[in-house]
Amino acid sequence: MMVDTLLFIGLLVVIFLLVYILISQRETSFLNKNESASQIQKIDTLAQDINKINEGLLSVTTPLGELNRFLGGNVTTGRLGEWSLESIVRDIMPDGSYHFQHIINPETSDQVDCAVITADGIKVPIDSKLYVGQYNNYQSASTDRDRKTVLRDLRTAILRDASDISEKYILQNTTSNYAILYIASEKLVDLVDQIEDLRQECLTDKKVLIQGPNTLAAFLDTVRVGHHYLKLNETAAKVAKVVRGIQKEFSNFDLSTESAMKKLDGALKDVQKVQTRINVLGRKLEKGAENLEEEN
Repeated sequence: MMVDTLLFIGLLVVIFLLVYILISQRETSFLNKNESASQIQKIDTLAQDINKINEGLLSVTTPLGELNRFLGGNVTTGRLGEWSLESIVRDIMPDGSYHFQHIINPETSDQVDCAVITADGIKVPIDSKLYVGQYNNYQSASTDRDRKTVLRDLRTAILRDASDISEKYILQNTTSNYAILYIASEKLVDLVDQIEDLRQECLTDKKVLIQGPNTLAAFLDTVRVGHHYLKLNETAAKVAKVVRGIQKEFSNFDLSTESAMKKLDGALKDVQKVQTRINVLGRKLEKGAENLEEEN
């Protein structure tokens, strides 16, 4: 009996141990599942953060890549200069006083980057250039000789472009007697100023002004002031026309008043004449009545 009791107790202990082990395994499995789910959620969050970082990097690297592309080729570099020109013109000039990519000569398909219209209706051609290659070469030059070579090449390129602008865009009775070669960098303008007599030669021989962002802004502001005074003159002319019209109406009114006064004076005199006749007739009637009374 004692042995059976011990065996029964031992069996219960074994069963209890088995149940405990099973419950522990389930809890461990449940915890592992929760940890796995938590880890999966963390991984998903991390992946989303990485995607956001990649998108941010793309938003940064794309403009840098575009800038490198602009600085790497003549066509795209020229477009960067056009954007700079458009920005300055739009900021300063009133609407309707400029045209971009404008055909000045109807006999050709050549388009100037911008044509600014003065208050007198004259078009000023402006073409943009950006000599990035020469600028980079000048910056990387290690000797004075190399720098002089770069400046000589820059001089040749500018004179060539000035000739091209003059031939294509200066048209008698349509444009001004000069055109503008716009260089969209003050640093490049500084290099131009190091080339002796280049500005004077372009103006004298090619009828082309070399201008950077600062000088172009000042020039356009002068043209804008011309438009402003023209608008003021037009407004003043309209005001003068209205005043003259009012003055004429007042003159007509004065004449009408004078005529009415004359008519009123005439009518008053007529009334006075009638009143005199009435008075005369009244006296005669009174006298006649008196005579009749005396006869009776």
